[in-house]
Amino acid sequence: MTNPPRSTLRKRLARADPSLTLPASVAVAEMPPGVRVAHVYPGSMAERAGFRPGDKLLLINGEPVRDTVDFFFHGADEELEIELESEAGEHRVVFLRKEVPEDHLGVEVEQFTTQHCGCNCVFCFVHQLPDHMRKSLYVKDEDYRLSFMQGSYITGTNLKDSDLERIARQRLTPLYLSAHAIDEDVRKYLLGIKKARPFLDLLRFFRRHRLQMHTQIVLTPDVNDGKELERTLETLVSFHPTVQSIAIVPVGMTKWREGLPELRAVDRAYARKFLREIKPRLREIEAQFGEPLALLADEWFLIAGQRPPSYSRYPDLPQLENGVGMVYHFYKDFAEARKLMPEKLPRPWRVAALTSTLSPPVLKKVVDLCHRCEGLTVDVIPVTNTLFGESIHVTGLLCGSDLGKAVRHNPSYDQYLLPGNCLRRYDERFLDDLTLDDLRGQTGKLITPVLGGSLDFVETVLEHAAGLEHRPPEEHPFLRPHWANT
Repeated sequence: MTNPPRSTLRKRLARADPSLTLPASVAVAEMPPGVRVAHVYPGSMAERAGFRPGDKLLLINGEPVRDTVDFFFHGADEELEIELESEAGEHRVVFLRKEVPEDHLGVEVEQFTTQHCGCNCVFCFVHQLPDHMRKSLYVKDEDYRLSFMQGSYITGTNLKDSDLERIARQRLTPLYLSAHAIDEDVRKYLLGIKKARPFLDLLRFFRRHRLQMHTQIVLTPDVNDGKELERTLETLVSFHPTVQSIAIVPVGMTKWREGLPELRAVDRAYARKFLREIKPRLREIEAQFGEPLALLADEWFLIAGQRPPSYSRYPDLPQLENGVGMVYHFYKDFAEARKLMPEKLPRPWRVAALTSTLSPPVLKKVVDLCHRCEGLTVDVIPVTNTLFGESIHVTGLLCGSDLGKAVRHNPSYDQYLLPGNCLRRYDERFLDDLTLDDLRGQTGKLITPVLGGSLDFVETVLEHAAGLEHRPPEEHPFLRPHWANT
């Protein structure tokens, strides 16, 4: 097993803007204090105390404020002694007393700069991007603060002793860690590095300090499968309840892998064989703990041409971002969708549901429901991902240009649905920089994203077909955090 040539990696990493991240060598816990105030709410406790946008929070009760985590952690006390520095460089100390610890100071602070990932994983998606995309897509971040706040995965290779001490002291738990392999040689190959803190050391530290983690294994055929997967699973399971869950996801490879290690793709034959071999062990683990501690991404089943499992006994799955239980969650509100469907529409309405190449079987149940309504036609149109390659078949990586081609090749529909998770939430922008408005303007068609589950699917159709009031996505809470790429 050989790692990619350094010249290839240097070329690919040069596409990122280095100012967007902190170096991987930085110990976040040792950064100098100073978090800038972004906004002060009128009439708030902070405004009455003289806080101004641009002020820097340096210390709270003598503790350094290095980022938003420190601000919320130390700011939870009832009595606060806050040292501030104005934009002019003047220092002052403010004393505040909250009536209850939950009281908000009325301040928003600037978000911290995330830490750069020091790994060169053989399956790193950033290394597999084409040139000439927006700079932010080439940023490789690995920051335990984001892992705690947003559930993003880290390898733990950046963690310094001071960072671990801070994690334990501030109880930043659970964190989300990529395990991949317990054998350190295999793990270092997958991470593309020569030195790394052993994952066993992290497991022991978390157990000693009563911290918890969710873990993932990106399964790469012929590298960390077979006996190595068995060893990795056994080790992670033995650390329960420190290890709260284990998600096993198939490696994803785009067509832009020139100069990168040759990896075997997960195809239907491999997925079927893998599922046949792994299912008995997963059932044993579930019986041992009374819950599915080790979980498979739905993508395994879709690649294999099988139905993903239902998790009706375990409604609160922790690995939804990894695609575990996405199909089950999509149909959690199906009973409500069924009640909403009318027997007949006031006018004929034809809908094209654009989705990834693996997803047509997922939509069959909701499409069949739509066909019970007289006058409503819903056809599923799979869209090939030409930007990243045909082997990429998840909805979140569909691009505006490919969706636009699908619309133009199928022009006879009244409405086009697309998966909401292929849009960036705050500006409705696709990965190829087209916006939803661009797509509508180019095609002249009614194009609407489905942001939630099956109920949102039905509401999105009936809003236009029958004048039904469409509730905002905030009222479809179980998928709300997973709408869009960030």
